[in-house]
Amino acid sequence: MNLIFRFLIIIVPILILVFFTKVLLIDEDNKLINFESKIFPEFEMRDLNGNQVSAQSLSGIKILNVWASWCITCLVEHPFLSQLSEKNIEIVGLNYKDTDSKAIAWLQKHGNPYIFSIYDPRGDLAFDLGVTGAPETFLIFDNEIIAHVQGEINQQKWESIFLPLINNNQDQS
Repeated sequence: MNLIFRFLIIIVPILILVFFTKVLLIDEDNKLINFESKIFPEFEMRDLNGNQVSAQSLSGIKILNVWASWCITCLVEHPFLSQLSEKNIEIVGLNYKDTDSKAIAWLQKHGNPYIFSIYDPRGDLAFDLGVTGAPETFLIFDNEIIAHVQGEINQQKWESIFLPLINNNQDQS
């Protein structure tokens, strides 16, 4: 009995330590990535220029970036999105729970990397997509969502998540 008690006194703390080490060392970014493939929801809305847009506007390979003028992290990721746009990567914006005048002024001030930006003042389309806040970024291939990343998109996420998926889907086309 004494031997079992000594064994438990040593093993239980070690197991607890190993468990918490594993939990604490999990990459937080990986928790915010979803590769569950699903069809982009049907919608008919207008963009910030007043033009009608729909799900059919998302054919081919597109990046959909959820952003808002009030979003500080959106401002942090904006230069990277501009770099992608300069490389002819087609980025569609989804202006989330914002006013059109503030969104337009924000784009005029910081530059516009989007081929168009869907205006979603109540967050209806964002809700259908499962958006929890801004920024979030989706990789869309022929109206199918193949990746969804919550939080800032940056060079590391681009190279490790989006680029391999884009290359893979281009090879299959």
